[in-house]
Amino acid sequence: MRHIARGLVTAGAVLFSTLAIPGIAHAAAPVVKEASSDSADWSVIDVRLNHGSAIGEDVAKITATLRPLGGSESDAPVATITDFTQTYWVSSWEGVWSSPPVHLDTLGDYTIDVEATTSAGETTVQKSAGTLRYRKQPVIQGFAVTPTAPTIEDKNVTVSGDMVVRDPSTRATEPLPGASVDLRIGQRIETTTTSDEKGHFSVSRELEEGGWAWATYNGDLGYATVPWVSIDPKAAPTRFVLDKTSFHPTAGDKITVSGTLQYQSGSEWKPLSGIPLEMDHKNSSTVNPIEATTGADGRFSFVASPYQKTVYEVAFPPYPYNPWIQRTATADVSVAVTATTKFREFTASLDKYAELSVSGTLGIVGDDHSERVSVAIQYSPNGKTGWTTEKTVKTGFDSQFHTTLPGYTDGYWRLKYAGSTTYDVKGTTSSALRKNRALTRIKDANASPEPVRKGRTITVKGVLQERKADTSTWKAYGAKKVQILFRPKGKKTWYLMTTVTSKSNGSFSKGFKAQQDGTWVPVFLYPDSRHFVGSGAEDYVDVR
Repeated sequence: MRHIARGLVTAGAVLFSTLAIPGIAHAAAPVVKEASSDSADWSVIDVRLNHGSAIGEDVAKITATLRPLGGSESDAPVATITDFTQTYWVSSWEGVWSSPPVHLDTLGDYTIDVEATTSAGETTVQKSAGTLRYRKQPVIQGFAVTPTAPTIEDKNVTVSGDMVVRDPSTRATEPLPGASVDLRIGQRIETTTTSDEKGHFSVSRELEEGGWAWATYNGDLGYATVPWVSIDPKAAPTRFVLDKTSFHPTAGDKITVSGTLQYQSGSEWKPLSGIPLEMDHKNSSTVNPIEATTGADGRFSFVASPYQKTVYEVAFPPYPYNPWIQRTATADVSVAVTATTKFREFTASLDKYAELSVSGTLGIVGDDHSERVSVAIQYSPNGKTGWTTEKTVKTGFDSQFHTTLPGYTDGYWRLKYAGSTTYDVKGTTSSALRKNRALTRIKDANASPEPVRKGRTITVKGVLQERKADTSTWKAYGAKKVQILFRPKGKKTWYLMTTVTSKSNGSFSKGFKAQQDGTWVPVFLYPDSRHFVGSGAEDYVDVR
């Protein structure tokens, strides 16, 4: 325990001393991670080094010596290689250094011993760092993809190359016939082909999309591959040719937006089939597209029911992606909508004095409108012809209005809104309502005798009758209350003297003691909901 403690104290003192002197840093010797044949060229030695401390010491020199695999570390090397160049960065502290192709007289496997030195002079010797596989190597030469930018009119891509065997000592190659080569073409196509007697292979496929192409060989001689080649389809320009670019329907009516989707081929435009499209309100935050797909002739159509003025945009949906065409084309469709109107409410009632009370609400379908409009209240005796405007009221759309006006004993009533060309709103007329009551009267009304002596009896009599709508005949109206009124001479006020009940034949009679001069009149003041008020003739009686 004491020995470990003394070691820690010593290390601490050294660290303190190092930090205390500016400009001096502790250099770390490089670490040899591994050494091996390069995968692309087995005669090239790759050395992977962690080449310094956190401050990043540079590698000044790498020496690799080769000895036959299985030999003694004390054996004289068959080759010494000192020419190394960094070819790959793993991190700021680590990388791969590669040699030129090594020339050896004898094929076989060789043990690689590595000595690496930093610019600060820190050296590491790593025995048996790896193995150089100095053998004849399978190589894929002349790998080509044609074309790398296929078009919508020619989606075929040909992948080709040559399988050869390379001698590392002479760098000479010879064809490798009958080799099984695995190919990847684009994102979906995986296939295997066999090289011919000259080592050549070639495969053509029609692509659905772009991607990458590469070839691999994994046979008895070992493994070979090539760098990936990007396949990027050349997207053809597109355009929408609309049959009609503007519409003016009535709110809620269907419109059909149709046209042709085309792509450019040289100076010619050709139809595009089987392409999903969508149409939606342009610049709208609410997404609710109408979908369609082009036919064999490139034709498409959308059916919409616009209720407001709008601009539709015909465009490509976000998905599915199509690499063969440019998907930025759009087309605008302008829609001006004529609003429609309808009376959502219309009620009318006729009181006993022939005064008409009307309520109504004018609704609108289409663009919002805040202006006030005029609604006519019209009357016709027969509900078919002779409509006359009896009153006009001002109201807003979808706002209830109430009003009264003099009515008729019988007839038809309706509401009418003329519409507005200024605001592009259609007019409307409500259904007709018939309103009537039965007429009433007091026939042969009379107060007698006249003149009369004071204190004698004055008799008021008459016959209460009714005439129903659609008839011209007056009939007795029995069992109804009749009021007898009296207005003294020189006065304006009527006084209720009594109420009598009409007999079955409508007649009534009532006697009064004569007191003063004045006018008598029988009236029917409280009819039911199907009758008007009625009265008889006024009769002046002179009392002496």
